[in-house]
Amino acid sequence: MRFNKFVIAYLMILTVAGTFASSPVSAQAYQSYSFSLSGLSYMSCWYWAVMFNATQGQRFNVKWNETAGIPTSLDLYITNLSSFGQVWVCDRGPVSLYSNTGAFGSANWAAPSAGEFTVLLVNYNYNSVSGTLSITAANATVTGTPLGYGTALLPPRCPGNAC
Repeated sequence: MRFNKFVIAYLMILTVAGTFASSPVSAQAYQSYSFSLSGLSYMSCWYWAVMFNATQGQRFNVKWNETAGIPTSLDLYITNLSSFGQVWVCDRGPVSLYSNTGAFGSANWAAPSAGEFTVLLVNYNYNSVSGTLSITAANATVTGTPLGYGTALLPPRCPGNAC
């Protein structure tokens, strides 16, 4: 009887230890950044960007949440760093590796190569919006660098009856 209790206790310890050893890699703490984006102007929309480094295949989780009184959908893009300074149209966004839209959301993304990437949040709405962006990586600490704000072009307006 004493031997059975010993075996059961030993198996329970192995089960618990095996659970920790086989669990998926957990992510580090989120790095969070606050933003505030103006609404559309006559010629442009506003965006905000954070840059981070990645190694090929590294997995990231990006969360965004607008905190204004009225839920406002934002466009989120993950791009190469070179897209930050390019000219692009608001409703199409920059050349991106990932895109999503919503007042809040979460994106799981793996870096296709090593390099510098940006997360851009675009406000293609008339009302201003503020919120937070959070980034974490599996098995690594993400150090993001806010790049600041920029503007993209509004789509050309249709002249007269051409619309």
